Amino acid sequence: MARPAPEAGAAQRTGPALPRPLRLLAALVLLLYPLAAGALLLASDGWAVNRLNVRIWYAVTGAVGLREQITPEMFAALANVALFVPFFAALAVLVPTWWWVAAGAGLSIAVEIYQGETGTREQDLADILANTAGAALGVGLGLLVRQLAGSRARNRHRERPADASARRPGLSDAGSAPSAPTTPGAPPAETGHGRGGGPDDRD
Repeated sequence: MARPAPEAGAAQRTGPALPRPLRLLAALVLLLYPLAAGALLLASDGWAVNRLNVRIWYAVTGAVGLREQITPEMFAALANVALFVPFFAALAVLVPTWWWVAAGAGLSIAVEIYQGETGTREQDLADILANTAGAALGVGLGLLVRQLAGSRARNRHRERPADASARRPGLSDAGSAPSAPTTPGAPPAETGHGRGGGPDDRD
């Protein structure tokens, strides 16, 4: 039984590589996003954070015409969900696993404990649930993006060998060339031409 080439076996084990722009974007999110999110989550002035949330709520709900339907408390819960989505989506793109959801829950619990220790912000179970939901949404989004990118890479990988064999010279004409006789003393194959090389005039 023929063994697959080492390159093919490695590709089957690791899968197609992610596009470089996608990997760079995920790495950039992992580097920069914690700075902004950490400043917001670890801020000791809870009153300032609440005022910022109200200002953002006022601007966003006014722009979309939903100020009467979405209260500041609802908007804060949605913000806690959305806060964890980009970071954990980037993690799932680079390292695909659902265990990131558990890491998100642990991170949220750690943040709530820190906020409670400072004494200026109250610990809230709803925030932990919202952050964990955001981590789950982010991981699901990252896995979906990775799957779509991998499918496109596999399709391109399958098309390349067929195109290369089609462009290789001599493959399509090799089977159509007439073969010379291999038995010694065998008469030459009839080609429909006379001794002079022209068409045979015999009836």
